[in-house]
Parts: sequence; structure tokens; C-alpha cells
Amino acid sequence: MSNRRRNQIEEEDAATLKLGTEFNNAGCLLISEVKFLLDLRTKDAPDTTVYKKTMEYVKTFSKFSSNDSTASVREALGREGNLAQFEIAQIANLCPSTAEEAKNIIPSLVKLEDDHLQAILDEVQTLRKFQT
Repeated sequence: MSNRRRNQIEEEDAATLKLGTEFNNAGCLLISEVKFLLDLRTKDAPDTTVYKKTMEYVKTFSKFSSNDSTASVREALGREGNLAQFEIAQIANLCPSTAEEAKNIIPSLVKLEDDHLQAILDEVQTLRKFQT
């Protein structure tokens, strides 16, 4: 393996939020947002296997049932100035219930104190529980 390729591999590490240069300024959509966007296309949706499988995936894994609840979660997580877009999307998509679980599945969250992270997760769970 060339040194250039090895350096590129070493640079990309989601655990430390090193996602590659193409993601430096990219936003991250929540699975629920993707579902809502695809739902808007139902009349002119392509009749392809990829589209159908994507719809099946987002319907299965979407955590929020309305645009309002999705927007509320994004807003609540966005108020946390120390969360990257990737972390916001992962928290909203995976909905971990404890700080320990969150840090295990999203390693970059180790930067947060457990109590503070738990408060964030509790707010997401509350929004999920009382969504309209």
C-alpha cells in the first residue's frame, strides 16, 4: 500500500470526527428527513430497486414520524454548540438511551461529561415520546 493511501486511511476516523475532506463542510441529514424528502417525490418517484430499497430502509429506521418532531430534535441538538453535524445526525438516527451507550456507538462523544450527555439524550427521548 502506498504511503499516500495509508495516510488517507489514517486520516479518516469517525471516532475522532475525521471523516475525510469531502465531509468537512457537509451537512448531515437525519434518516427521518430523508424519509420526508422521499415522501415528497411519491408521484414522480423512479421505479427502481435502489429507490424502493431506500424507501424501505428509511421507513424502517426513521425515528420521528413528523416534520415538526424531526425539526424539534434537530433544533434541540443544534443548541448544543459542541456537537458536530455528524454527531447530531447519529444521536437522532440511533436514539441511544444512556450516555454509556451513546459513547460506545458514537466514540467522539467522549468529549462530553456523562451527566450533560444524558440530559441531551433525555431531551431527545422526550421529544420522541411526545411527537405529534
